[in-house]
Amino acid sequence: MSRATAVVRLQLVRRTTWFLVPLAIMLVAGVATVIIQLAIQRATGMSPSSPGYADSARNNPALAWSVSGYLVATGVASISSVFPVASSLGTTRRGFAAGTFLTHALVSAYLAVVAAAMLGLELLTGHWFVGIYVFDTAILGAGNVVVLLLVMFLGSLTAFTVGAVFGGVWLRFGPRGPLGVAVVAVLVLAGLLLALAPSLADIAAAFEFWWLAVVGVALVLVAAGGTSLSLRGASVR
Repeated sequence: MSRATAVVRLQLVRRTTWFLVPLAIMLVAGVATVIIQLAIQRATGMSPSSPGYADSARNNPALAWSVSGYLVATGVASISSVFPVASSLGTTRRGFAAGTFLTHALVSAYLAVVAAAMLGLELLTGHWFVGIYVFDTAILGAGNVVVLLLVMFLGSLTAFTVGAVFGGVWLRFGPRGPLGVAVVAVLVLAGLLLALAPSLADIAAAFEFWWLAVVGVALVLVAAGGTSLSLRGASVR
């Protein structure tokens, strides 16, 4: 555990990368959402009190998706850039993998708490005084803070760990590693879709939100395990 916490401290040296840039991306996404929704209000003549407006405005995944690409890239860098430094300081490969995963979990929790606080502010101000839905969206639980916390935490952790496994296989196998992982992932997904094709309509009708949580947990576990395995034979570059 002491080795893992040492890695956490090493990772969090880049505070701007972990804490400030994701907030900046969320801010930009929020400003873009405000501009777009105000434009829609003016173009359609709809107001926040119009029937169906709230449901339509909540179908806005911008905030959730805007930061995901950056989190994946940060996950890649947390392995590919920091592993050589950690190794030169005597950190074991297992300790580095555990510490990096813990870092991802801590930052994911931070982002979830920030989003929950912003949701509270959004609701308190009547959706920013002009009926703008940024955090109170369908993909984030439609105002349910528990769902928002779960989605933000698990979604961020999934993005980090998926990026990390790509960073790990790059260290282990070079440029062909990430390509191989991507090809395998596409083939597995295509195989699942083909196998489930006759039942897709029934699956969609029976869909429950918690299924996504199960898929997220499974992806995190597989990616974290893949990262740990790839680091065992990775060279220090």
